[in-house]
Amino acid sequence: MTGMEAAIGRLLELTATLDLRTAAVILAVCFMGEAVIGIPYVLESAWLLIGYQAGRGALSPFSLLGFWLAGQLGRQLGAVALYQVTRVGSAPVLKLWRKLSLSDVLARKAADSRMLRRINVFSPFSVALGRLCALRIPLTLTLAMKKKRKTLALAVLCSSLVWDGVYISLGATVGSTTTLKPAQMFALSIAGLTVMYLSVFVFRRVFGRAERAGPPAAPG
Repeated sequence: MTGMEAAIGRLLELTATLDLRTAAVILAVCFMGEAVIGIPYVLESAWLLIGYQAGRGALSPFSLLGFWLAGQLGRQLGAVALYQVTRVGSAPVLKLWRKLSLSDVLARKAADSRMLRRINVFSPFSVALGRLCALRIPLTLTLAMKKKRKTLALAVLCSSLVWDGVYISLGATVGSTTTLKPAQMFALSIAGLTVMYLSVFVFRRVFGRAERAGPPAAPG
């Protein structure tokens, strides 16, 4: 067994067992993603592998729920941490907030996007949608300045149900319908995530340019 295969095997073992150590790892990764910045591949791969383990019967439904609850706790704590830092350090944060025009970021996004123009940006469900559209940090800062902690907490929950649920479901589907080896599943996860990242990048570039260009002028 090569070193890579051994490392992948160890990773699969970790995602097949819920204990304090593995729950703490998921909690810490989710906390960092909310309070600081998310690291590409890490959390997505973890949810895919956790779903894969559940799909092949190596992880019980209760353990699966335990992993998700640990992740949700990490997300909530991370969001609250950033929220509180913004509130406690309101003077310097407000200065940066105004300098970067973060107070107007949602308004600008709404003006540039047909989708965001149709939603209430301060409802929990609209905030959840914005989080899924890569506005997590700006939204948390904005809600902190507006003192909307309950809205933030509910939005974190709603967006997590969608985001985490999609990856867990994909992993569970692969685990229950295929006979892939663990190393093959890991490689497939990395390849799939890479394609997704590139697709999202291209979509944002093309869609952003199309929206900035506006509708074509009527023939005169």
